[in-house]
Amino acid sequence: MCGLLPVSLAGLLFPELTCMKNLASLALGVLLCNSAFASEFDFSFNSDAFRAIYIHDFRNHDLQSDFGLLYNDDDGYVASISLYLSGFASDGSSPLQAGIGGRTGIVDGDHSGQTGAPLAVGGYLKYTFPNLNRVSIRGDAWFAPEILSLGDLEKYQDYSLRLGYNVMKDADIYIGLRYVKGDFDNGTKVDFDDGANIGFSIRF
Repeated sequence: MCGLLPVSLAGLLFPELTCMKNLASLALGVLLCNSAFASEFDFSFNSDAFRAIYIHDFRNHDLQSDFGLLYNDDDGYVASISLYLSGFASDGSSPLQAGIGGRTGIVDGDHSGQTGAPLAVGGYLKYTFPNLNRVSIRGDAWFAPEILSLGDLEKYQDYSLRLGYNVMKDADIYIGLRYVKGDFDNGTKVDFDDGANIGFSIRF
């Protein structure tokens, strides 16, 4: 995709930013071309960091996209865009839900002076307990090795696990664990988040 862009000085110096611009344009185009979608807002935090995610769930397709920001006051931020297929991975009264796709964004190591863009692959699994249908467990995993990391970034990892409770039809609360790390060219390893958190999600 990025190879089809007009060559410019900014594109030569910061190829990850050029790629991000085109991926963002693609995501925006997908959103504008499909008027029938539901939305979800997810927010979680601990004493060191917070993450906010806005999720589009297209009703006529098994397609989801999300736009997220993870911010750590001491270590920097991760701004992300994801696009993935989502659906049921099993049958039954409490089926397993799954999603698989890709995630990119800007990973800024703040004090390290390093910035890059991952082309991560991954997804999620979510299971609702049959006899406790308000309770669910969900795991997310995104990974970009060196070959899929642009700019100063050498490797990107983003893993989370949460236990949720459905307090009402369109709202959940949860407790979770999250590990988000970026390895950079200068040897710096930045833990953007590596602990427990609490959060909520609302659908509208």
